[in-house]
Amino acid sequence: MHIKQSSIVVDQTTVSYDHFQMGSKQVCFLISGASYVYDHPYFYYTRMALLARGIDVICIHYVTEDLFLMSDADSNACMTRRVDAVVSEVLATHPYENVQFIAKSLGTIPLAALLAKPSLQAARFVFLTPVLEAEVVEQIATSTQAGLIVIGTADKFYDEVALETSRTSQLTIDVIEGANHSLDQGFEVDSSLAVLGHVIRQIEASLFEPLHK
Repeated sequence: MHIKQSSIVVDQTTVSYDHFQMGSKQVCFLISGASYVYDHPYFYYTRMALLARGIDVICIHYVTEDLFLMSDADSNACMTRRVDAVVSEVLATHPYENVQFIAKSLGTIPLAALLAKPSLQAARFVFLTPVLEAEVVEQIATSTQAGLIVIGTADKFYDEVALETSRTSQLTIDVIEGANHSLDQGFEVDSSLAVLGHVIRQIEASLFEPLHK
């Protein structure tokens, strides 16, 4: 394995990304949250599962302080441009035949925007604890890609109506009873670890096995 650190300038901001190169024809892009980054459990273990299968991994470092000084609309558009620019550059310069995405929290906003790209209609998408605002829900509801949504009932973004609207998509929706925005069960270590194991297995099933709605 070779880890290559690259960057691209978007709107006068340098956006870096780490490219874990396994020599694969398959790639998975990881898109972090605002503070839930790539050494946190859900990214750490999904990356481990991907690399164990010889799949290339891209970790995008798109979050900068200026995002939080913008309006929500401007911030969302800026994040989307940054993530899209990295995805476009990687796919234009590498002959990948299979593309996957895993995003958490804030990262699900630019991820949802990618659902509409014609070049990504065969990709698979995993949304961990998505920000279920109106635009994201609409983008999910009108999508055709396979994948997974995971959210807990104690998550501040949990919204039954939004999830019901999202069921028109081809994404499997996994609601974890009592899980918060970190997908933890409060301060209960054993039950939180059980959720972690369950979700990692769900991600593996979504990315590596045929999906059945």
